[in-house]
Amino acid sequence: MIIAQDTPRYSDVFKHECEPSLSITRELVVVNDTAKTLTLGMLLGKVTLTGKYKESVQTATDGSEAPVAVVVGKDLHNLSVVVPATTDTKVLAIVRGEAIVRKTGLKPHSSFNDATKLAAAYASLATKEILANDSI
Repeated sequence: MIIAQDTPRYSDVFKHECEPSLSITRELVVVNDTAKTLTLGMLLGKVTLTGKYKESVQTATDGSEAPVAVVVGKDLHNLSVVVPATTDTKVLAIVRGEAIVRKTGLKPHSSFNDATKLAAAYASLATKEILANDSI
């Protein structure tokens, strides 16, 4: 028996943004990937050749292996977005800081499967001033 259920919230992942009302840290980015649903907290990498984003997979070799953005969703009210296969889809993401995210709220791909790989992912986000923190 389920007594209560809660849906994911923006505040589960994002703990601080520089001037969120001005959208300094957020941007609609173009994602082109295999068919999937991107949800709040997933990590995106940027494909070097196209400049488009896709889910960051640690074993990729096209530039997207380095996470540089965090998915918000379709917008602040729809925290997931369906991406049809090989179709350009606009996704709201945090692409630059000053921003602090909660590590436990992030959803890295399963290929980031040990502490070293996760540390490299967090370091990659930090190059964009998106700081992953476990103390909040």
